[in-house]
Amino acid sequence: TTRLRRIQLLAGMSFFDVAAEPQRTFVVQVAELTAMALGTAFDVASDAGMLSISVDQGVVKAQAPRSAIAGGAELSAGEWMTFDSATYAVERGSREAGQIASWRDNLIVAEKEAVSALVARIGRWIPGRIVVADPFIGSQRVSGIFDLNNPKRALEAVVHPAGAHVRQVSSYLTVISPI
Repeated sequence: TTRLRRIQLLAGMSFFDVAAEPQRTFVVQVAELTAMALGTAFDVASDAGMLSISVDQGVVKAQAPRSAIAGGAELSAGEWMTFDSATYAVERGSREAGQIASWRDNLIVAEKEAVSALVARIGRWIPGRIVVADPFIGSQRVSGIFDLNNPKRALEAVVHPAGAHVRQVSSYLTVISPI
């Protein structure tokens, strides 16, 4: 029998509720970030080069080469970690367990997240392509709770603190640019 259960997340986000099988480690690979779990529930996402793990219950071990977590770092219930695939920077924090994978309830909870990552995440609910006209906008950090029942309004709320606005150029092109 196989001693490893392995999934590769190519893009997007996913929530895993893993059955405990001590003899078979569950592994999710997203770009250079690896998450290993035995009987736990956690969220993994890839948004504009920002990779993240949030643990709902149990423990997840995260690893990424050439970074502060190259040897592995454990995350337990309520903890999250982001990994920037361009700079290898790692950030950690915690939030209430009910906020983990809140996208399943049409909400995005962000705490000092890059606008570019949030635009990519919200963009899954908006048809077509979203272009951020100024890289400065994408590098800004915002916090908040964004309602995906109205994704365009959520997008506007994300970019407004960065001094930008959202223009729907066509039904398949949205442009974010300075005000």
